[in-house]
Amino acid sequence: MGASMGFLETTPESVLLSYWENLLREVHRGRAKIVYALFDSHIVGVIAVALEQNPNARHRAELKKLIVAESARGQGIATKLLDLAEMEARLSGRTLLVLDTETESGADSLYRKLGWVEVGQIPNHSALPNGELRPTTLFYKELS
Repeated sequence: MGASMGFLETTPESVLLSYWENLLREVHRGRAKIVYALFDSHIVGVIAVALEQNPNARHRAELKKLIVAESARGQGIATKLLDLAEMEARLSGRTLLVLDTETESGADSLYRKLGWVEVGQIPNHSALPNGELRPTTLFYKELS
């Protein structure tokens, strides 16, 4: 735990809700997909697939917001969500996925294990919820 997921501890709940509402609008418009995992009727994991809309990039998508509840970690949910996100990307005609994640985080090592290729790192890219700046690693994966 501790990843910012794009937000700080002081981020108002209205801003958090607005983010997810906007993402759902993108899903409705066909510009994104959301994959989630349920356990006991509760969402325990989620990942978003943002489908690039520019004419020269419609072969690619960006994975965003891979989240697994702390109580559900270590059960392969993140791996399954990534598999399903790749499937959704393929079904949408995408052949290239990109993402970024906090360097040396649990997600960083998961992506490497699953065959994602590191492009490079950007120092002081994003802040943790407490405001501490951390580096980010950029990855890509070609879909066959």
